[in-house]
Amino acid sequence: MMAALGAVVFLSWLASLSMMATYLSPAPSSANAGFWESRLERLGGTLFKVMPDSVAEKIRRNHAAAGGAQAPGDTRGTAGPSAGQQISAFSNLLTAVALNTLQLAIVGVLMWWAVRASLRPLRSISGEIASRKGLEVAPVPVDRVPDEIKPLISSFNALLLRVEEAVQAERDFVSQAAHELRTPLSALHAYAEVALRADTVEQKDAALQRLLEVARRSNRLAEQLLDLARLDAGINLAGYRDVDLAELAGHVLSEFKVQAENRGVRLVLGNSSCRATCDVDAIGILVRNLVDNAIRYGNRHGLVEVSCDYCVGDEQLRPYIEVCDDGPGVPPEARRSIFERFYRLADGKVPGSGIGLSLVAGIARLHGAQIETGTGVDGLGLCVRVIFPAEAAAATV
Repeated sequence: MMAALGAVVFLSWLASLSMMATYLSPAPSSANAGFWESRLERLGGTLFKVMPDSVAEKIRRNHAAAGGAQAPGDTRGTAGPSAGQQISAFSNLLTAVALNTLQLAIVGVLMWWAVRASLRPLRSISGEIASRKGLEVAPVPVDRVPDEIKPLISSFNALLLRVEEAVQAERDFVSQAAHELRTPLSALHAYAEVALRADTVEQKDAALQRLLEVARRSNRLAEQLLDLARLDAGINLAGYRDVDLAELAGHVLSEFKVQAENRGVRLVLGNSSCRATCDVDAIGILVRNLVDNAIRYGNRHGLVEVSCDYCVGDEQLRPYIEVCDDGPGVPPEARRSIFERFYRLADGKVPGSGIGLSLVAGIARLHGAQIETGTGVDGLGLCVRVIFPAEAAAATV
């Protein structure tokens, strides 16, 4: 587009320069001598004649008065230019104004044509985008647009790619969630029928107990799915505030007292304390999922330790929180995979949804935190440590 506009301006300038050169060029012996000069003078005379009579008469009187006047102090007695010469000069001025106006009009038309021709591909692409249906997010071709617009179209295509990834992730989430919910709902239905058909009170109680366990797992799954949906929506940075991680961990452990007592698991909170700037609700979900995993996948009558402190990373003091257990643990080669959404260990003996640790990874990522894994209590089980960035450390440290 800029090339077309530049060509229009160059042609206009070249035409003006050639007319001026022809007008000023001295060629008395040429057959075309004075051609442009005579034509321009004739044009000036025509313009002067078409002026209103009152304006033309006033110009004649003014020029006549100016031509007969003598400048004060002029002792040479020379008269000024004649009225005819002054009218001729005025005619030349009218000619220049008319030619400049015509030139501007021609330049305006050419520029309008150049802009319209350059933007024609954009109108075509706009119509193509408007005709798309549903969530069609195919990239816009950049080979048909002007060079000046290509960076904008490339950025728009990058946005479409992110939208496509988000839509695909949402579809995968809905598909997996539907599958995860279908299993416990079927189990609830089956155990309810078994309880209704039981012949003895003992059989009915056993079926109801299984029904209660499935109901608890379903409730936990629903909570995790809701947390996952909130996580996908993002974390509001305005909700960040200074949080005592030890106090937060204490509140979370109090929520798991009954679950831990049912498995005979002892919950221990470390004595150290640390503070971090974070979203307290999101970090509460993170700690809650880590403690829940440690209790459910650890040993019966085992131990779960939760602690927080500071460590040195990149020569800076960084707060962290960790949850350790003494259960069977996770093989080193699978420790990275357990944080993927809906991932389960192949030989897992405890049923699970594969959502809890993916929530932990997502919340940590949104906080710019790092996750480290290792062995747990006394070299057994699993230990998960979430290390926050140095910027999250409270100023009181």
